[in-house]
Amino acid sequence: MSDNESYQGLDAAAPAAAAPAFGTAEPPGAVETRPDLATARPGCSNPECGNAAVHPAEEGWQRLVSAVPVERQLYRLRPKESAMSYPTEADFRAAVAAVRPEHADAHSLQRLRTAWTEDVSGRLADWSDQIRSGLADLAEGWSGTDFESFEAACGQTRELVEDLLDDVDGTVASLQVTEDALYAIQGGDSGEIPYPAPQFWIDGDWHSWVSVHLRPAWWHGDCIQYTCQDAEHVLALGGGDPELATEIIDYIDERILHYIDHYSSPVTIEREGLDPAKGLTVEEAKELAVADAAEHYGTLVDQSWGAYDARHAAIDDDIAQRSADTDAEDRSVRTVRSDKDYPDAADPAYMDLEPPPMDQPAGTAAPQATEDPSLEPPAGEPPAEADEPDIEADDEDAPSGGLASGGTGSTRTVYGGGAAGGAASAAPAATTTAGTVSVAGAAIGATAAVGTAGASSTGPRGSALVMGGPGGAAGQRPMEDKEREPDVDLVEDANMWGYVDEDDDPYA
Repeated sequence: MSDNESYQGLDAAAPAAAAPAFGTAEPPGAVETRPDLATARPGCSNPECGNAAVHPAEEGWQRLVSAVPVERQLYRLRPKESAMSYPTEADFRAAVAAVRPEHADAHSLQRLRTAWTEDVSGRLADWSDQIRSGLADLAEGWSGTDFESFEAACGQTRELVEDLLDDVDGTVASLQVTEDALYAIQGGDSGEIPYPAPQFWIDGDWHSWVSVHLRPAWWHGDCIQYTCQDAEHVLALGGGDPELATEIIDYIDERILHYIDHYSSPVTIEREGLDPAKGLTVEEAKELAVADAAEHYGTLVDQSWGAYDARHAAIDDDIAQRSADTDAEDRSVRTVRSDKDYPDAADPAYMDLEPPPMDQPAGTAAPQATEDPSLEPPAGEPPAEADEPDIEADDEDAPSGGLASGGTGSTRTVYGGGAAGGAASAAPAATTTAGTVSVAGAAIGATAAVGTAGASSTGPRGSALVMGGPGGAAGQRPMEDKEREPDVDLVEDANMWGYVDEDDDPYA
């Protein structure tokens, strides 16, 4: 670390490019190495089934929901109304919780922004005034070249702290913008977000199917299957009009009865060239009725399927767009930084320059749907025992590391001394660090070393005691000296920092 280097400001929260999405279900690097979802997840055992094992909108939805802009969202989020079926309450809440870290509130941008405001800016806010006040007190009883060096170091420290506060304010403003944007992407105050619609595949023709395969997002194994007896329910799950299924079924039944009655007459049988011994069988009557239904309702059925495809595509497009917007916002999260110099007296030996450890938040598991889709949306009412806890910073189970969780870098302060008497130490430059309080604390502590003979001092954060007092920097009057003369009572002389007999030392 050379004298020509300068402090580069706070560490960026993420690299400038190729940063993983905040809170994604996979840890950094796992996106490229994880096994393909389509092969890892068991699909339907029917080889003819047209439903994909993995819903195409699943990955986008996970990216959309994994970001945590504010606290207490688990039961505020709900599927957006889309004229389609909904996941059950249990499946939806489990999917949201799965793609977010455990104790998601502790990883929210709201908590991170509050930590910058309270744990960093709030603790540094009055340091400049404390330094100024402490200098004024010292000036009443201390003068000389060492005091001037100390005063200069304190002035540089004040400038550093004030610049850091400006950077923190800019960082907080940037986090607020990102938080608001992500909050809006995730439905704003309504909390409504699109949810992947289930896939359908008909085994057989629409008018006489064997079964309908329904596959919700994150489903494992065989599809949910319905018979033609469930036609109205199936159409409702797909967002169609259940009355259309009822009308078609009634129409086919009526036409079957019509043809059976029509061909019950021997004259009609003979005219149509049928075998008089057999007449018209029920199966033949059904084939005629189905043909009539296909001609009569074919256009309506095609329109219904077209509407389903359009709704499905609209939901997928909405998820994809919100996912892309979420990714862009995640990648924009940065701390504001500017070049700064440490005070000339700062000694790196008394600084903690290591950046705090940062862990990439990750989801706890991949979602897995286990219940049949519902026609009713999740209510969003949390059960009393499942209310999201408010994780405190000192909770031993809370995540550690980073300012959001009150970890290293947000509270540590290093004080120190050790410069040779009468001379300011060389001006080492700072390295980049996210521990703003550590940086400023080290700088404050370093100023206490000016003019001392190898002594070091420790004290409360921001306390004026770091600038003098027993065991600290020289020049602090004894506490019992109640009435000090207004004139300067400590003037430097040749033996000021020299040997003092223990019996004559007022601080011994």
